[in-house]
Amino acid sequence: LKTLIMDIIRGLSSPNIDIKKKVLDLVMELVSPSSIDEVIAVLKKELTKTQGADVEKSTEFRQMLIQAIHKCVIRFPEIAGTVVH
Repeated sequence: LKTLIMDIIRGLSSPNIDIKKKVLDLVMELVSPSSIDEVIAVLKKELTKTQGADVEKSTEFRQMLIQAIHKCVIRFPEIAGTVVH
């Protein structure tokens, strides 16, 4: 499954918040040092998309994305510089 992480993360485009949550949970379990840069890039892109979206629907997803990025930085501290700039 680790080799399919970028295919799995595409599930974040689903309009269903429950699917997005499951996708994030799965991605957090599968992320590895070889895929962390790509995962962070996708999470940051999704976070940017939530800025202009419907406030009610995007707030929960935005919070989930921030928590996922935070978990990634804790597990892989070497990427902290790419997250905060």
